[in-house]
Amino acid sequence: MVGVQEDLITIRDAARECGRTAETVRRWIWAGKLPAQKLGNQLFVRRADLPCRSERDRQRRIAERLAVLARIDANRERIYRRVGFVDSLETLRQQRESHPMVEDSDLR
Repeated sequence: MVGVQEDLITIRDAARECGRTAETVRRWIWAGKLPAQKLGNQLFVRRADLPCRSERDRQRRIAERLAVLARIDANRERIYRRVGFVDSLETLRQQRESHPMVEDSDLR
């Protein structure tokens, strides 16, 4: 019995392993795509039953993440070419200095 329980993981852990949200994993369960067990008030799934365990799915997720990183780098490069390097702390300091300050007497 202990070996069976060690293989069970929570919905949150299953979502983390698959790179999905917990709500998506619940939808898989409700649609009958993923068998689950209810222990008390909580749903558990077997790690071996996760659909994301396949190598093909893992490779797809890696490719998706690399594509997102490539888009981020491309956007960062476009912004840099358009406006140059922006020191956000220096910009904030300049904005604070140019903003009219409220006098203490105005607060009374």
